[in-house]
Amino acid sequence: MNRLIPKVFIALLAALIGIGVIVYQQQTLRESFDEIANTNLKFQKLHTDIVTLQHTVLKASYFLYFNGDQVYKESETIEKELDAIIAELSKERSLFVQTLRNLQNVRRMFRSERKRIDTFLTFNASLKNSGIYLPTILRKAYHIFDVSKKSDREVVILLSKINSALFLAKNALDESFIEELANDKKRLEAIKSTLPEGPKLALTEASLRHLDIFVRYFPLFHRTLEDILDTSLIDAFEKSYESYGKEVAKKTGTIETAGNLFLAIYLLSILIVIYFIFHSEHENIRLKKLHESLEKSLLTDPLTGLPNRAAYRMDKKRYRQPALMLFNIDRFKHINDFYGTDTGDAVLKECAKRLTAVLPILRNARLYRLGGDDFGILFEFDNTEASRKAFKTALKKALTGCTEHPFDLDSLMIDISVSAGVSTQKERLFETADMALKFAKSSSRHLYAIFDASMDQAQTIEKNIHAISQLKTALANDRLFPYFQPIVDLSSGRTIKYEALARIRDDQGSILSPWSFLEAAKQAKLSGTVTAVILEKTLQTARETKGRFSVNVSASDIMSSHDRNQICRLLHTYSDVASHITFEVLESEEIEDYEIIDDFFRGVRRHGCQIAIDDFGSGYSNFEKLLQLDIDTLKIDGSLIKNVDHDAHAELVVKTMIAFAKGADIKTVAEFVHSEAVLQKVTSLGIDFGQGYHLGKPMPADFYFGRHANQPKEHA
Repeated sequence: MNRLIPKVFIALLAALIGIGVIVYQQQTLRESFDEIANTNLKFQKLHTDIVTLQHTVLKASYFLYFNGDQVYKESETIEKELDAIIAELSKERSLFVQTLRNLQNVRRMFRSERKRIDTFLTFNASLKNSGIYLPTILRKAYHIFDVSKKSDREVVILLSKINSALFLAKNALDESFIEELANDKKRLEAIKSTLPEGPKLALTEASLRHLDIFVRYFPLFHRTLEDILDTSLIDAFEKSYESYGKEVAKKTGTIETAGNLFLAIYLLSILIVIYFIFHSEHENIRLKKLHESLEKSLLTDPLTGLPNRAAYRMDKKRYRQPALMLFNIDRFKHINDFYGTDTGDAVLKECAKRLTAVLPILRNARLYRLGGDDFGILFEFDNTEASRKAFKTALKKALTGCTEHPFDLDSLMIDISVSAGVSTQKERLFETADMALKFAKSSSRHLYAIFDASMDQAQTIEKNIHAISQLKTALANDRLFPYFQPIVDLSSGRTIKYEALARIRDDQGSILSPWSFLEAAKQAKLSGTVTAVILEKTLQTARETKGRFSVNVSASDIMSSHDRNQICRLLHTYSDVASHITFEVLESEEIEDYEIIDDFFRGVRRHGCQIAIDDFGSGYSNFEKLLQLDIDTLKIDGSLIKNVDHDAHAELVVKTMIAFAKGADIKTVAEFVHSEAVLQKVTSLGIDFGQGYHLGKPMPADFYFGRHANQPKEHA
């Protein structure tokens, strides 16, 4: 035995060296290939994003209503992706000399491209504006000019010709029409000189202004667009990708050589192990038996005798197309608390026994106790008709077997219910089955759920975590503040108040809209803090400007005594301007206690505040409850207003709301007034006030109250 110990030690040392070499080699290979694959994906995504950006620019030139922020976002994304690739390859600068040189050239070209895109968007906006106004002017011309008169008919025909040429030039991107338009402009200028003061002269002058913009800017617009759509940037990028492929090939050759060396070392260590193995046979047999005993104890649940979660992880790797049924005993804690843990253990054993009965129905099925009162059945699932039928049969039998027959435990009859989650996702099999199980347990109608993508909350959680972090940073650094959007009296065109809308300035100085953080704020119970900050800064603005303002407050803020008290304290502190505030409550939010809401409304009314219901029509409208709350204003939801000029159904719904409001002596506000057509429609319907981008965008207080001109651009 004494002579065996050093031999075993040497053998183990050789084996460890060999294993260590192989592990190191495999780890190095895996990391290298993962890194190469990851960089390849980044190259491919960057290529796709560049093409997408060009496509987006092309769409911007054709579509009348197009959000220019999308172009800026895509440009920023591409530059960040390009910088990320350069930063990653710079870690191994000596291996990627040519690729880095090419990528630096691509970055220079892309920055020039971004400048061209900015220029293009400026031209595009001007041309679209004139392209909208000239047809509108033509329509007015038919009412102003008398086409029965030759001189007036000549003007109308000329304006029609100008509109046709403008349309063809813009949509065909053909500069040949510009010379014709320039001649038409001269003719129109000549006609203008003959017209007396009045509507005809004003209309002609307006036509000339917009025609002059088109004639001057269209050639520049066209050439800028052609430069943007040129393939030189993509060619330069593809050259970078090609050089990356060549330099990667050199790197992998080096790795392969090192791998062969590691393999030789490993084989040498194996020979040493083989040499000593003959001298340690007896000891190895004993160690093997000991290992088997330890493995069994590590892989087996001591209560039920079933394989445990560690065994599940090992077994799953051997399945080609694994599927998992995850079962959980509903309210199992109540059984333990009421009957005791011994009875709870007996329930677990009986549940394991009943679930075992369904294993023969499935292919290569094995039952596991995965922890607590969770059981899982792992099986092969090839998605054939026979496999689907067997799966449904087994699932039904498992649920009915555990749920429909009471457990007889030493004359104690216990009824239980079981929920199940099922997944056939090979990647993240356990996690997705658990998501399905949680979905089933939250449902009042289903005993089981089969995983689909809608149940995966991973991305939502990640976005919320980021949003909460941004919000907390903004609160800590006083970077949460209001933008203001005008609310206009439709009868007079006068701005009567402004709605305060929360914004955040991030670390880069960009302005973030509330859609990026308000929902996360509610989940993190920070919405009351956001409301208080926006209210206080709005009250300060009211004190400085003597203007009137609307501030949003959620039902959850009102239901919180802490948040209600914060609001009341602020109104008391700013009592001189508290009456300038209207509180807007979302109609679509679920209101649990109307009495608390009513108390809050009466409390703020004592300070002179008014009450509005926001987004009216977006959810369930309880007219009776709204009347009881004694509100001043209904803000009709933008989803109805934005199409009211051409959607008969939306118009009917809006008319019904207006009739309800007028009968209750409540003022109405139309949200999302985004065009002249919508403005004319809501005015004709008898809505009192309007709000939307056509009437005024959300901007900082300085913009509307005249302190500074330069403001940061808002991003969605």
